[in-house]
Amino acid sequence: MTAEFRAAHASGENWASVASELAELLEKEPLPSQALAFLYVSEALSDDIGSILTFLRSRLSIEHWVGTAGVGVCGSGRAYFGVPAASVMIAPFASEEFHIFEPLKTDSDLDAPELQRAIDRLQPIFGLVHGDPSAPASLATLSELARMGSTYLVGGIASGERGAPQIAGRVVDGGLSGVLFDGKTAVQVGISQACTPVGPVHRVTEGREGIVATLDDRPALDVLKEELDADGSEHSIVSGRYHAALMVPGSDTGDFVVRNLMGIDPHNNMIAISGDVQAGDAIRFVRRDGAAAEQDLRRMLSELQKRLPGKPRGALYCSCVARGPHLFGTESREMMIIRDELGDLPLTGFYGNGEICNDRFYGYTGVLTLFV
Repeated sequence: MTAEFRAAHASGENWASVASELAELLEKEPLPSQALAFLYVSEALSDDIGSILTFLRSRLSIEHWVGTAGVGVCGSGRAYFGVPAASVMIAPFASEEFHIFEPLKTDSDLDAPELQRAIDRLQPIFGLVHGDPSAPASLATLSELARMGSTYLVGGIASGERGAPQIAGRVVDGGLSGVLFDGKTAVQVGISQACTPVGPVHRVTEGREGIVATLDDRPALDVLKEELDADGSEHSIVSGRYHAALMVPGSDTGDFVVRNLMGIDPHNNMIAISGDVQAGDAIRFVRRDGAAAEQDLRRMLSELQKRLPGKPRGALYCSCVARGPHLFGTESREMMIIRDELGDLPLTGFYGNGEICNDRFYGYTGVLTLFV
């Protein structure tokens, strides 16, 4: 019989009460003899992540751990913000089925013999990564790591004002750390960008850096105003509700990376976005608000369900600090939607300072990984 995934989440007055409750919840049923454990702690407990790890490792007799800290953490149907809280999932993987790697801080770290041997042994096609927002240069290793073994990566960047500790067997910081899984590990991944299109895809015909002058040989601001129609006042355009989506070249799923609309130039009919853009790039405009966020999340979950061979064994969710109550109204609404659509699954995750899906960084997204 296949061992089951187990998960628990808890909040309390301090790290000791949270860790004790997690252990009690997880010990209600026998734990797998071999396992990989995921641990996420809220910002209020980021200084105590080492103590929580030591306690749970000893209490649960599980050696291998990965995780990080975030402004919020989540479990099945529940999210926590602004309080001491933690979320754990125990996955029944044998030690030879994964490899935990400590932070990659430079490209040369990718050549480490231990990592190379693990890639040769596992032939990984899936991995989970966590990053440090204060070390942006080291995050450049993401795309190269993904190319090694053609590995599909998911994860997120730690968040919070109390530092960005990561767990990679032990507490570490800086760079990009995580775990690579054996090539036989089966997952399905979905990404929700919390927005809906407000017009078709356009081609940038004049633009450089963050300035877009023309779209389809027409003034960019005129195109944008037409698509926003009655809601296209200059004030609403830069209100934060509308964004530019840069289409990912070569994607067969219409994937895009969202960038903020930073400003408009009504005299020259140009727009400015928070990202590099060049002539020839494909771009469209999108709306992001609570209604769009829920609609897109349910769309993603529906598409995931169609690809599932059966009920998922467990789930990882990496969401953005700008989602949660900011987009969905209440702190647990986002997680309740996932539970409503997929059922009550063992699930853990956190709210980060940027999300990772495949070999790209995103913002405002929710990346859901289902172990099947």
